[in-house]
Amino acid sequence: MDLLLLFILAALAGAAAVAGVIVWSTQRAASSAITRYFKASEHILETGEPPPDWLANPRPKRLFRSARANVTHVELMARFDDLVRFFKHCRFFEDEWTRQQMLAQLATIRENWQQRART
Repeated sequence: MDLLLLFILAALAGAAAVAGVIVWSTQRAASSAITRYFKASEHILETGEPPPDWLANPRPKRLFRSARANVTHVELMARFDDLVRFFKHCRFFEDEWTRQQMLAQLATIRENWQQRART
């Protein structure tokens, strides 16, 4: 009976540790993603240019020698659309007016990028 109780306690402690690691890693990943989105939007709104990390291909693509070093305009716009989609659903705004102002500024910048790509 004592061995069974010890096993149950050890299993519960192990499950609690695993659950704690899962919660911690999920929070850390979410925090990292949110920080990336806000830093990218800050850079775009201040300079009108894409963030430097957007201009390089993701690391897995760069492992192959045949991968190109530059990001295409289509890929850049896909990242921009992902950023806008995040801010449309983000809860980290003081009020809805602030969100709409940011989205309007981003829409103007997106239009400028599209016009530059055409010329």
